[in-house]
Amino acid sequence: MFRFFKDFLIYGMASLLGKIAAIFLMPLYTNILTKEEYGAMALITSVQGLIGLVSNLNIHSGIARDYYEEGIDRKRLVSTGFISILSLSLSIMAIGLMTRHFWGEQVLGLDSRFIPAFTVLLLNVPAGSLMSYFAILTRFRKQPVRFAIGSIIQLIIQLTISIVGVVVLHAGIISIFLGMLAGELFALVYFAILNREHIGFHFDKEILRRALVFAIPTLPAILAGWLDSSMGQILIGKHISMEELGVYSVALSIASVFTLISTALQNVWAPFLYENYTKPDFNKLIRKLFGIISLVLIMITLLFSMFSREVVLLLSNKGYIDAGKYIILLCIPMSFYLMFPFASSGVSLSRDTKYIGISYVAGSCVNLLFLFMTISRLGVLAVPLCLAASRILSFFMLYSVSEKKIGYRLPVHLLLLLVLVAVAGYIVVSLQLGLLTRTLIAIVTVSLLAWYVSRHFNLKSVIASFKESQLNTSET
Repeated sequence: MFRFFKDFLIYGMASLLGKIAAIFLMPLYTNILTKEEYGAMALITSVQGLIGLVSNLNIHSGIARDYYEEGIDRKRLVSTGFISILSLSLSIMAIGLMTRHFWGEQVLGLDSRFIPAFTVLLLNVPAGSLMSYFAILTRFRKQPVRFAIGSIIQLIIQLTISIVGVVVLHAGIISIFLGMLAGELFALVYFAILNREHIGFHFDKEILRRALVFAIPTLPAILAGWLDSSMGQILIGKHISMEELGVYSVALSIASVFTLISTALQNVWAPFLYENYTKPDFNKLIRKLFGIISLVLIMITLLFSMFSREVVLLLSNKGYIDAGKYIILLCIPMSFYLMFPFASSGVSLSRDTKYIGISYVAGSCVNLLFLFMTISRLGVLAVPLCLAASRILSFFMLYSVSEKKIGYRLPVHLLLLLVLVAVAGYIVVSLQLGLLTRTLIAIVTVSLLAWYVSRHFNLKSVIASFKESQLNTSET
């Protein structure tokens, strides 16, 4: 467990810097860019996930699944993934560039002056897909420090170009996407060099077939995840206004603090899971990890619930004050999505990945159905509420299958407690209680959580297991 949390913290620190930078840049962007420009930037960014999915078909997950298999020829394995993703991403980039006006103006509803920024995003498709592939391989080689170094340099390059373009040159949102392109080109070269001994021109149809058998059943899940997270923004931009999309995007950016934990967990989870599931104490270990992370999420939700208004004013301006009420509700879907790796553990281990697709699609259908039914009545508020319903349904569908597959039982009541904290917080903020009153409520709630931890968690045992794991790691 010590190594898990050590790698977790290193990966988390790498992503933490990026999120901190994005949050501190928010006052700069919201004061220089108009709400319409900020909304357009968020809308273009939201389609990046779908483009990335089509350009790699999640092949990297199938390659990663066999990375630790005995007797595998890693050079042939890695090279097959490299050639496949390179071919796909170049094809998608070419098609996208030829039809960019249709997708940008007709489908997304972008003004023509934002098409150049959309074009730069399309140019980034091959670099982004291959960079992600080699970054994943770096994680599976258990090189968190090198991973963090590459991520930090990538961030510096990206931010430098973005800030100079927006602040100094007043070039608008295209500067942000040019910075992204330059940063990912550097990261592609960096991570490719780290994995150079496994890169070649060896293509194996059987390896690709095996990777696709693992990856293709997950595509509906990834597509549904994209629809969950992005369709709401598209509907806001097309049916409400690009300005309201800008306000919601501020809330989404602030709530992305959850991804600080999510990115670190996803980076370390697969290697941890595949390497430890055969150990006799695996079920006990996974329950302990679930409990610790759930309590951290409850604390973050509590703080956002009580002080969302102040956070918005600190990071933007009064024009975005409505973002505060969206942040609280976004805590629910963000938290459940973060815990999906736990819920899907049994599915991944059994290779029965069709259940990932089924659960994601079911959640996405609920999200889209409720969105179209409620967005005209509730406005922007419908988006985080429908997203929460989707994520909760998908989580419990995955968990029920995994529970049968590997026979573990997680303390999921902690996530239900998180939902209650968020709902109570939304009510408190809606009553427009003063800062002092909200602070007192937060202190009382934290005290109750501390009492709960002392009653249900043996912290001495946790610390002792950390020390034992550290000792075993140093001996090996």
